[in-house]
Amino acid sequence: MADDIYADGSDEDLTGTAVQADDSAVQKLIDTEQEDILLIDVGSRKLLVKAADVTEIIRPLSLTPVPMGPDHILGLANVRGQIVCIINPSKVMQLPQINPDVTPHTRFVLLRHAKMHLGMWVDKVHELYRVNSDLIPEASHVDASEPSCGTMEIDGRSYDMFNCAGLFN
Repeated sequence: MADDIYADGSDEDLTGTAVQADDSAVQKLIDTEQEDILLIDVGSRKLLVKAADVTEIIRPLSLTPVPMGPDHILGLANVRGQIVCIINPSKVMQLPQINPDVTPHTRFVLLRHAKMHLGMWVDKVHELYRVNSDLIPEASHVDASEPSCGTMEIDGRSYDMFNCAGLFN
């Protein structure tokens, strides 16, 4: 085997080194936690939402009005036997007005909460991205009425990170 010539022209077997380098790269990827981020439209504004804050995305269902309810509540939806309050995020937070008409792109984004079943009307759900967790802005320091808890760049474009916690206050 001492007469073997390898692809790099040397007679040195670098297989073990290459595997070791690959192992460290794999370990670095494992150590970097990643999260899924969803890109949505609320009115004319594109926002990012942590996928961990979302339980489900569904096509619009018929809504039962809430008599004398606040104007941000669009109605109640029956999602497989579970009653979910669907809200207009534009009326709760400082966001552009949603399109009040159901279009082929309109969706209800159902949000994760321990005690409430809440969904928001969004004009469009674009795509899901996987990003490093340390790049995601935290909502802990933001006023609840603020729709954004920071900005994040994806594919060379800057987007606001939606503050889902503000909807539950």
